[in-house]
Amino acid sequence: MKVICLLKRKPGISAEEFRDYYERHHAPLALRLLPYFSDYRRNYIRHDLAYEPDHIETHPGPPNYDVVMEFSCPTREDHAALMAAMADPEIGRLLAEDEEKFMDRDAM
Repeated sequence: MKVICLLKRKPGISAEEFRDYYERHHAPLALRLLPYFSDYRRNYIRHDLAYEPDHIETHPGPPNYDVVMEFSCPTREDHAALMAAMADPEIGRLLAEDEEKFMDRDAM
């Protein structure tokens, strides 16, 4: 089972700061609190490398997010355990407090 989230950085935080905080602080926190992943990826958007093929007349511009986060669970039981852990008020509080430091949580 795979879950995909589109995440955006807070205004005033550079793409580099966002990525650095996510990799050094938030990802290790998530791995510690939610040990049910078989795979946890962060696919960062490079806004400076826009894809604008010639055969498309109108380009929508860069996406309105900074990372495509995905995690996979090997079994339904692991996915259920992950969802239960995420619903735990204490785990939710710790994740939300950390996300407030660098993510635009209203855009999740």
